[in-house]
Amino acid sequence: MPWRKLEPIEIAFNKKISAVHLSEEISFEDAVREYRRIEAEFVEMVSDNEYRVVETRRRITEWLLMQAHKDEQPQGVCREIWHELLERGFSDLEQRHTMSGIYARCCQMNGEFDEGLAVIEPLIAEAEQALADATLTADMRAFYEDQLAHRRKMRDEFKAGIRE
Repeated sequence: MPWRKLEPIEIAFNKKISAVHLSEEISFEDAVREYRRIEAEFVEMVSDNEYRVVETRRRITEWLLMQAHKDEQPQGVCREIWHELLERGFSDLEQRHTMSGIYARCCQMNGEFDEGLAVIEPLIAEAEQALADATLTADMRAFYEDQLAHRRKMRDEFKAGIRE
């Protein structure tokens, strides 16, 4: 798929989000406040476009989950963000797999191996089923093969009780 040129508002959003995520001096609580401020600012800017409002909210929650993992937050914090992400939904298949993997790593980091397994085992089954389809495109086959390898490795780590 060819890359599309980002619009100025998308570039501004990405710059603000990246500045928060890359900051070494900000506490998790302050990062959450800043992400929520950015969310409110950009939702207001795109309020005439429901798709963009939903995507802005999704992206903020994705970044919150990544921040929670980066800052090694307790499982309760990670779980709350995960549930918000589930409510907001995923933009596409790739984002669902990526964010599920990040949440599963949060589970692993916090020793919640069964919860992590409950997230990744359906992804493993989905990948196995997709790979059995002879009509799968080459790009999708590569995607699912990669996902399957990573998720099986995670599953093995979880079953062995290995913390991240």
